[in-house]
Amino acid sequence: MKRITILLTLCLWSIAALAAAAGSITGNVYPPNTERGMHVATGEAGAGVMWNMTAPPNRKNTERAEIWLIERGINFVALPYASVQKWYQEKIVPPNQPIYHAIADEKGQFAFKDVPAADYYVVILDPNGHEITQNLSEKMARDEFLKKLPQVDEFELFMVGMRTCMVQKITLKNGQNIKIRPGFL
Repeated sequence: MKRITILLTLCLWSIAALAAAAGSITGNVYPPNTERGMHVATGEAGAGVMWNMTAPPNRKNTERAEIWLIERGINFVALPYASVQKWYQEKIVPPNQPIYHAIADEKGQFAFKDVPAADYYVVILDPNGHEITQNLSEKMARDEFLKKLPQVDEFELFMVGMRTCMVQKITLKNGQNIKIRPGFL
């Protein structure tokens, strides 16, 4: 009986240690405001003014950004073509792969909770974004990511389409919480 209690205690401790090893990644996709007129935006990095007279009056974007968290060490070559097609076309993640998916809420916020520590690509597919807002490290990360992907033309056709594809590289450590700010280092 004592051995069973010790074994059970060790198992529970191991599970708790594994749960503590996970981290979280949160962020905010900053879609441009589509209301007509001038808008002043402020944030930690500074302030700016945007003037948009082409947007319909009093209308906000309804399409939300998709965020994919993909471990950088994934072996894309080992994925069967059928799994890649389901991922790109139906958003069904290939089984047993370190790929996570989230959709931004109406304020552009997203979160990945209890994610294992690893090096990741954060891929943001934003219907309201603009390529010009990407910094150099994001452009380089995007180029690196696209070179690794299988059937990259299908990825761009089915996943990206008319949206902006922004990629950041991050390293998540055990118990760490990372906040992503697209367009900022």
